[in-house]
Amino acid sequence: MTVRIAVITINSELHTCQRILKAGESLGHEVLLLDVLRFSIHTSEPFLRYRGEPLPHVSCGILRLGTQLQGLAIAIGKTLQSMSVPLLDNVVALETARDKFETLQILSKSGLPVPETELVRDLDQLAASLQRLGPLPVVIKPLHGSQGQGTILAESEMAAVSMMQSILFQSREFVLQKYISCQGIDTRVMVVDGQVVAAMQREAPPGDFRSNLARGGTSRAVEVSEGMSELALRATHELGLNCAGVDIVEGPDGLVILEVNGSPGLSGIEQATGVDVASLWISALESRIEEQTENKKRWDHV
Repeated sequence: MTVRIAVITINSELHTCQRILKAGESLGHEVLLLDVLRFSIHTSEPFLRYRGEPLPHVSCGILRLGTQLQGLAIAIGKTLQSMSVPLLDNVVALETARDKFETLQILSKSGLPVPETELVRDLDQLAASLQRLGPLPVVIKPLHGSQGQGTILAESEMAAVSMMQSILFQSREFVLQKYISCQGIDTRVMVVDGQVVAAMQREAPPGDFRSNLARGGTSRAVEVSEGMSELALRATHELGLNCAGVDIVEGPDGLVILEVNGSPGLSGIEQATGVDVASLWISALESRIEEQTENKKRWDHV
């Protein structure tokens, strides 16, 4: 089966996009790396144009949601779905996963362990919020973000107030989160279609609490425990995702899910573990197409 795969991205030169391209081509498929900015969306056919021309037929797609132009990327993804183009992950699930607070709410309501977190926009409520979250320090992180960018640790109420004043001045939305003491170590668990396929332990650089590799953290491959694997699989399922990177820490009271990334990067996990996650994504897309074909056959016989 040879298919044409559309990868919707803000930057086709990113490592993950290039890995998808290489993996798809190695499996005999055509891969189109499509820049979000080159699209226009219409209310009538052709619903999607690329560089001014009707988008050529694509068999399936991967929507890479970054921190920029999320609204446009989501609209493109929803339009592809309305055209019956199967995606690696449903757009609504990806949209939910981009919202750190909504993600944690869903997981918490499902009985999964997450850090106590509050969304606060009023400085008058800050002191009460800090008190509810327990003893300082407290983590302040952007509502939408990745790679630890904008995430800071406030070790006093005065520092928290100062940081929040700066945040509000920029008209940005942040969440306050109880700090989980974990010695700057977390585990990124990669899930693909209901299976844990790879995991790496990340450690923050000296003087930092963020273990993100983009911030200078180090990583190594690990075998995850049954409990950690179950948490990663349940979190991915509760959010309606097929493929995700789930970040989990071992706190004083046990395992805690920090975040779920619906558009995880591949550089760190593939380098640390040697697992070809990109090819697993392509195989998952092949399964989506096969499922769609089988469903169509069943409907044709009704």
